[in-house]
Amino acid sequence: MDRISNLPDELLCHVLSFLPTKNAALTSVLSKRWLNLWKLVPNLDIDDSLKEIRQSFIDFVDRVLAMQGDSPINNFALKC
Repeated sequence: MDRISNLPDELLCHVLSFLPTKNAALTSVLSKRWLNLWKLVPNLDIDDSLKEIRQSFIDFVDRVLAMQGDSPINNFALKC
C-alpha cells in the first residue's frame, strides 16, 4: 500500500475537499479504499454549466443517430 493510502480517512477527505466534486469522485478508481471516500467530503463544488457533460451527451446522441443510417426510426424519446 502506498503512503497516501495509509493516511486516515479524515485527512484524505480534507485533501479531497479542495478538489471540485467531479475530480474528487474520479479518485474512486484508485482502489477499493478510495471507492467511497469522495462521498464523505463535506465540501461540494459542482459546476452547474456542465458543458462537457452536455456536449458528450449531444455527441453520443449524434453517434447513435448516425449509426441508424437510412433505417427508419419508429420511436424516439429524449429526456434531458
